[in-house]
Amino acid sequence: MMIATNSKVLWNTLSQFGGKILAILASFVVIKIVTQFGTEFYGEYVTTYEFLAFFGIIADAGLFAIAVREMSRDIKKTEFILGNILSMRLLLVLGVMILAGICAQFVPSYSPLVKVGIWITALSMGLTIIAGTLSSVLQSRMKIQYFSGSLVLGKIVLAGLIFWIAHSTLGGNLLLHFLWAGVLSNAIFCAAVAWMVSREIRISLRWNWDFLQKTLKVSLPYGISLILQTLYLRLDILLISFLLGSAAVGTYGAATRVMESLLVLGVYFGQAMLPKISAEEHDGTAIGQSLVWAGEKLLLIALPLIIGIEIFAVEIIQVIASDEFIGTTSLSGADTMLRVLVPTLFFAFFNQLFSFTLVAKNRQNYLLIVNAAALAINAVLNIWLLGTYGIIAAAASTVFCEIIVFILLIREVRSHWQLPFSLGNILRIIAMNIVILAGLLWTPAGSSLLLGVATAGITYLAFIWIWRSHFFPAAQKIGSVEDFTELSS
Repeated sequence: MMIATNSKVLWNTLSQFGGKILAILASFVVIKIVTQFGTEFYGEYVTTYEFLAFFGIIADAGLFAIAVREMSRDIKKTEFILGNILSMRLLLVLGVMILAGICAQFVPSYSPLVKVGIWITALSMGLTIIAGTLSSVLQSRMKIQYFSGSLVLGKIVLAGLIFWIAHSTLGGNLLLHFLWAGVLSNAIFCAAVAWMVSREIRISLRWNWDFLQKTLKVSLPYGISLILQTLYLRLDILLISFLLGSAAVGTYGAATRVMESLLVLGVYFGQAMLPKISAEEHDGTAIGQSLVWAGEKLLLIALPLIIGIEIFAVEIIQVIASDEFIGTTSLSGADTMLRVLVPTLFFAFFNQLFSFTLVAKNRQNYLLIVNAAALAINAVLNIWLLGTYGIIAAAASTVFCEIIVFILLIREVRSHWQLPFSLGNILRIIAMNIVILAGLLWTPAGSSLLLGVATAGITYLAFIWIWRSHFFPAAQKIGSVEDFTELSS
C-alpha cells in the first residue's frame, strides 16, 4: 500500500501544473493561429473536438479513477490491473470512435466538413484515452511528472505542425490538415507515455473476466456520473452549435478554452489526492486533515486566478485570439463570456477534490445522482434561455450548476468527515487577495496584463513566504513512510 505525504501530493500536483502551463502556452499558440481564420472557422474546429468530449467519457467508463485507487491500495497488482483495464478500454475506444462518427452524420446543423473532421478527431480522442489509461500507473506511484512531460511534448509538436500548416502551401482543406496534425501530435504523446510506463512495469493485455466484472460493477456508476458531468459541462456548447451556429461556438469556445486550461488543475489536484485518500480510507481523521490541507491550497490558487481574469479578460482574449472575438456594447464577446464563467474556478476546483474523495469512499452512486441533477438543471436553463439571451445564458447556467454541485458534494463530504478548517488561514488568504485586488484596481499595475501578472505574482508569493509556517507546516509522517520511500525509489 502506498502512503504519500502532503508534500509529495503537492509536488505531484505542481509538476502536473508546471507541465500544463507549458502545454497551455503551446495550446494558446494553436488557438492564436486558428482564430486568425475567423469565428466560423474556429467554431468548426472547436465543434469537432467538443462533440467528441462526451464520447471520450463513455470510453473512460470511470475506469481510470478506479484503476488508480486499486493500484494505490495494492502496488503488487499494478501490472495485472493495468493489463485488464487497458484491454477493456481498447474495446471501448474502438466502439465509441465508430459510434461518434456515425452519430455526427445525423446532426443537420453540422457541415459536411465538420462531419468528416469528427472521424479524424475520433482518432485523436482514442490516442488520448490510451495515454490516460497508461498514466494511471504513474499517477498511483506519484510519478505523474513523466506524464506531464509527455503532454508538453505532444502540445509543442501540435503547435509546430499548426504553425507550419498555416504558413505552407499545402493543397486540400485547411481544417482537415489541422485535425490530422492533432492526430500526429497525440500519437507522439501516447508513445511517450507508453515508454515512461514501460520503465515501471511490463505493459501487456490481459483478460480476467472475474476481475473485469467486479471492476465494471464498481466503476459503472462513476462512469455514468462522468458522462452526466461531461454533459452538463458541455451541453451549453453543444446546444450553441445546434441552435446558434459555428460563429457563436467560436466566440464561446475561445472563452471556454481558457477556462478548460485552468480547470484541469483541479482535476490534477484531485487525482493527486486520490492515492493518498484511498490509502487513508480507514482513518477518518487523516482524511479530514488531508481535505483541509487540500482545500487551503485550492483557495490559494483559485482566488487570485479569478481576480486576475476578471480584470484582464479583454487582454487575455486578445492574446489568444483576435479583436474579432472581443465584445461590443450590443454584442457579447469571448471576454464577456470569460468574466461570467471565471467564478466556476472556485466551485469546480472543490468539486473535483470532493468527487475523487467520494470515489475513494466508494460513493460513486451519490456522484451519479448529483451529476444527473446538474445535467437536468443545465438542460432546462439552456433550452429555456439560450434562444432569448444568447450565449451569455449558457455561461450563467454553467456557473449556477457548479454552485449546485458544490453544495450537494460538500454536504455529503461533511456527513462522512470532519473538516477542521483554520479560520486564521482562511482570513490570511482573503486578506492576501484583497491586497492583490486593490493593487490591480488602484495602481498602474492594473493597466497592463504583463505588469499586473508580475506585480501581483511577486506580491502574492511574498505573502505566502511570510505566512509559510501557517500554510506549509513542517511535514508530518502519515502512515508508513518506509513503504512510500521504497515505492518512490
